[in-house]
Amino acid sequence: MTLEERITRLEDIEAIRHLQAKYQRCLDTREFDELASCFTEDIVSSYGNGSMSYQGKENVLAFLCRVMTLDMPSTHLIHGGEIDILDTTHATAQWYLEDHLLHKKFLVKLHGAAIYHVNYLKIDERWLIQSIGYERCYEYVEIRGLLNLFSLKKTTFLKKLKDKKPEELGKYGKLFKKMH
Repeated sequence: MTLEERITRLEDIEAIRHLQAKYQRCLDTREFDELASCFTEDIVSSYGNGSMSYQGKENVLAFLCRVMTLDMPSTHLIHGGEIDILDTTHATAQWYLEDHLLHKKFLVKLHGAAIYHVNYLKIDERWLIQSIGYERCYEYVEIRGLLNLFSLKKTTFLKKLKDKKPEELGKYGKLFKKMH
């Protein structure tokens, strides 16, 4: 590889790291319009070991809007990032995921680990997620007591989202607000 090709490869890897981090952040902050900008139009998703699979940006986002409720603060942490640049427009990666979800209404805590498998496509000099899914390493669910509920009050970004008017939220924000 020439020096220029190696630099381009490193820039592509960094762009993919940035894209994946943006996906995780937007998922947890429920910024669905910004999340939509991470996907190709024909994205394929496969969550929960394939039990929740969707095709097309609209269907994937409708699913995420439905399941990522305001009653369920979440944290999706990714580690590692084994990124392989296949050619100038295709890449794959595996990411180690650790997730925490707290359902305030039902007092349920979920903690899990999984391996994300992601395919990326570069369109107009921008990397996008073409397919995404994960396989669980483990999932732990715990029923919480009423005392634990009080510690969940500091979910400020979800409160801010709840207080916004639908027209302030963008296309998918409106869909999310409509569902909740």
